[in-house]
Amino acid sequence: MMLYLESINKSLHNLMSLDKSVILIGEDLLDPYGGAFKVSKGLSTDFPEQVISTPISEQAIVGSAIGMAMKGMKPVVEIMFGDFLTLCFDQIINHATKYHWMFNEQITVPIVIRTPMGGGRGYGPTHSQTLESMLMSVPGFKIVAPSIFHNPGKMLEQCVVNEKHPCLFIENKRLYPKELIHGDKYDNFDVIRTQGLSSFENILLSLYPEERADVLIITYGGMVELAAECTYEVFMDEEILVNILALGAVRPLAEDYIIEQAKIVGRVLVLEEGHKIGGWGAEVSSILHENIFSSLYKPVVRLGAEDCPIPSAMPIESEVLPTIKKLKKLIMTLVA
Repeated sequence: MMLYLESINKSLHNLMSLDKSVILIGEDLLDPYGGAFKVSKGLSTDFPEQVISTPISEQAIVGSAIGMAMKGMKPVVEIMFGDFLTLCFDQIINHATKYHWMFNEQITVPIVIRTPMGGGRGYGPTHSQTLESMLMSVPGFKIVAPSIFHNPGKMLEQCVVNEKHPCLFIENKRLYPKELIHGDKYDNFDVIRTQGLSSFENILLSLYPEERADVLIITYGGMVELAAECTYEVFMDEEILVNILALGAVRPLAEDYIIEQAKIVGRVLVLEEGHKIGGWGAEVSSILHENIFSSLYKPVVRLGAEDCPIPSAMPIESEVLPTIKKLKKLIMTLVA
């Protein structure tokens, strides 16, 4: 058994033991604290020269990591909460992702920024957001978001070892204590694994893969488990068969695979934890309507967070974030 958190921690240990140029930089990383979510626990003890615990300045952290990357190092930045990415947008958008173009590809900036995203824990409006869609339009910026069906540690290693350009690594905070699902079975689901762009897996979950599904849910990260729970309920209660496409990379999108699976089913629901307005789901929906509109039985529907800040009180928070009840209602509209 391997937990989501343990997978990432183990891979950081492997990376740092094999390559002294891999540097972990961020706030409160040193033992015995080991980071706000304990992902970095043990690293400063085992690799004291490769862990840099910094003052509270996300812009300085990312800026320093950019300089390290330009000098041949492989910095892994830990931003304590994904909400704080807004403090280093200038460094990410105007510097890290631009330098290899501005300097005619004479340099690369292989920086990986790890950060927890998502709500569901009552952390309030400034510590519960899902903001990766704000960076979707930045050219050359890769965004990776493993679910419990992926191997987050392996995906992190791929980012650090293989990527020459900036990469954002999203860790949904509710997944940290969850057990990873390996193999080709999960409860009543078949787990079909397909290599996606840059070798990041895309995963199709199906209760009956030999039959054509009624609805396809396209999602990623922390929403995959919610989709699976809802899918089983809908099948048992309504005999509606729903497949789930869990993407490994948020950007770039595996467009061909998304189009292929959507065309087979014909009814598509796009699910994300981020806000629906201007979100990742809008991009997926647009791709499908532009490419296979005539193959869809109904227009693509989307479910995301409501258009307001994330509340602190958990009963109200659940009214804002996607839930099984909301997801089930939209599934029913697609088959009505």
